[in-house]
Amino acid sequence: MNDLEVMKEQKDFEYIKDTIEGKNTKKDLKKRFKQYVLITLGVIILDISFFFFLDPAKIISGGTMGLAILFTPLIKNVLPWFSNSIFLYIIDFIALIMGLIFLGKDFFIKTIYATILSPTVIFILERTLDSNYFIANMSSELAGKIVAVIIGSILVGFGVGLAIKNNGSTGGMDVFQKILNKKLKVPMSVTIYMTDWVIVILAGFVKDTGFTYIYQLETVVFGSIAVFIQAFVIDFICMSARIRRTVYVITDKPDLIKELIYEELDRGVTFSSVVGAYTKQERTMVICTMDKNEAYKITEEIVKLDPKAFTFVTTCKEVKGEYDKRGIV
Repeated sequence: MNDLEVMKEQKDFEYIKDTIEGKNTKKDLKKRFKQYVLITLGVIILDISFFFFLDPAKIISGGTMGLAILFTPLIKNVLPWFSNSIFLYIIDFIALIMGLIFLGKDFFIKTIYATILSPTVIFILERTLDSNYFIANMSSELAGKIVAVIIGSILVGFGVGLAIKNNGSTGGMDVFQKILNKKLKVPMSVTIYMTDWVIVILAGFVKDTGFTYIYQLETVVFGSIAVFIQAFVIDFICMSARIRRTVYVITDKPDLIKELIYEELDRGVTFSSVVGAYTKQERTMVICTMDKNEAYKITEEIVKLDPKAFTFVTTCKEVKGEYDKRGIV
């Protein structure tokens, strides 16, 4: 048994021991509490962006909040007391019931917290603050829309990304997207874009006063920009914070490269045997995952150590595990 196997067996034994003693339960509870705090923060940021920026400027970028911006003014013409929070309570409740029916009890339990929290935060904001506070102070309507698109979309992306990163959900449209994914066997990425773009395109037909015969291209353009910004920020929050570089070095001096990485970076490496298709010569590929700035530094050093080494670097969007420790990539 090598050192790595001994380490793994020891960690497994310690985990079992901690579980028996109840230590892991405490760790799990602490971790879950932290996740719920961050999910709550994400939902609050999402709601603030909707309340202060997207709704006042009528920026429709998909989701149940986009539907609220579309249809709440139409319903208020008939029911003056109606509001965005009431609309979101209704549609999120429908989504929850559908999630329970089509996706099961576990999904329902995981989703119910954020689904209730989000419209509740908006309900409180509607009754305590002025939603036009920021937009009303803009120099023009166009300036207000531009500011709303940029700030609102960044905040939405940050809030949603924070919730997703902590294994949470903002509820609402997420449920319908997962149902489409499960029942129609459509990839999740397709269902997300499909639902959001349908809402954005539909927005061009609707004004505050109702459906119009003149298509509002401006509304669609601003909504499209918002969708792209939100997607970029969500991806950055969920993935880019963990971006690393993996360096691959095909060399005749693997031990020297390994020692160089140990000495300069204190990173673990992996050896893999490779064979040149043309030369049929067997060589060793050294693989190491590291931070971006470390990759720039180490590739220069590798060239000095072995000028004949073939080195290439790839981007890793997410790395998990103890990759900083020697012997583990």
